[in-house]
Amino acid sequence: MKILGAFLFFFIAVTAHAQVNWMSMNDALAAQKKEPRKILFKTYTESCPNCKWMDEHAFAKAELANYINTHYYPVAFDAEGKEPITYKGKKYGNKNYGRYRGAQHELAEKLRIFEYPTLIFFDERGNVINPVPGKMGPKKLEIYVTMLADDTYKSIRTGKDWADYQANFNYQLQD
Repeated sequence: MKILGAFLFFFIAVTAHAQVNWMSMNDALAAQKKEPRKILFKTYTESCPNCKWMDEHAFAKAELANYINTHYYPVAFDAEGKEPITYKGKKYGNKNYGRYRGAQHELAEKLRIFEYPTLIFFDERGNVINPVPGKMGPKKLEIYVTMLADDTYKSIRTGKDWADYQANFNYQLQD
C-alpha cells in the first residue's frame, strides 16, 4: 500500500507540474532528422495578450503539455524576435529588429503569419501541414493537436467531415 501511495504521489506531482518543453525551430528541425516527429510551431509576440492567455490557460494544462511533448517537437517562435533560423536550406532573420517596434521576422513573413497567436503544424519532414490562427482554449487546442498527431486530418476533406469529427471527438479537457 505504501508503494502504491508513493507512486500516486509521484505521478500526481509530475503531472501537476508538467509543462511544454519549448525549443527553437533549428533544434526541432535537427531533432527531426534523428527521430522524425511532427512540429508544433507556436508563434507569439511579447506584446500579444492572447498569446500570454494561451500559455497560462491552454499550454499550462498538464495533460496537453504531456501530449504535446510526446507527439511533437514543440517550438516557441517570437515572430518579432531576431533568432536566425535555417528552414529548407534558406536562412531567415529579422533585418529590422531594433530599428522599429513590431518588425516581423522573415520566417513569419514566409509562413504568412499575420495574426498572433498562430499555431503551425509541420509534418515529420518539416513541411507545413496547416496553420491555425487565433486564441484557443484547452478544448479547442486538444482537438487540433490530437487530429494532427494521429494523421486524422488527412481524412477530413469537407466542412461536413470537420463538423462530424468535432461532434464525435472524445474531449478530455474543458475550457
